Amino acid sequence: MKKVLFVCTGNTCRSVLAHRYAALLAEQQGLPLEFSSAGLAAEKDIPQPPIVAELLRKEGVKDFSHVPTPLTAGAVRGADLILAMTAAQKDAITAAYPDAAAKTETLAEYAGFGSDDIADPFGRGDLLYFGVFKLIKAAVKASLERLKKEVQ
Repeated sequence: MKKVLFVCTGNTCRSVLAHRYAALLAEQQGLPLEFSSAGLAAEKDIPQPPIVAELLRKEGVKDFSHVPTPLTAGAVRGADLILAMTAAQKDAITAAYPDAAAKTETLAEYAGFGSDDIADPFGRGDLLYFGVFKLIKAAVKASLERLKKEVQ
């Protein structure tokens, strides 16, 4: 079972959207993949914006509970692949965990979309969430195609 860890800043929106959407698609396709998510500056008291669950529900993700999870050394060690939402987050991960450099990329890079960052929509309105999720869905789908080749 290949383990993929999505990382963003607070683990309230981008990494959660990628994590839950990827898990749904992998389950539908019967892929032996396990997904999780964490945040570089996650705080358990910051609630997930309701729009996150709403967007995922529209894609078929069942209701779920989520508490922001800080990135830990154990999570980094346990992951086979780490996908950050931005280049700065990728740099922060590899600075803190140099041994993870070979398995850390941005989601856009891994998906073959170039080096673009996925913008942080937190607190910036539903319209930005829709756009960010559209990009995340496309990147996750492309990433799953790549992962499918690796696990089959």
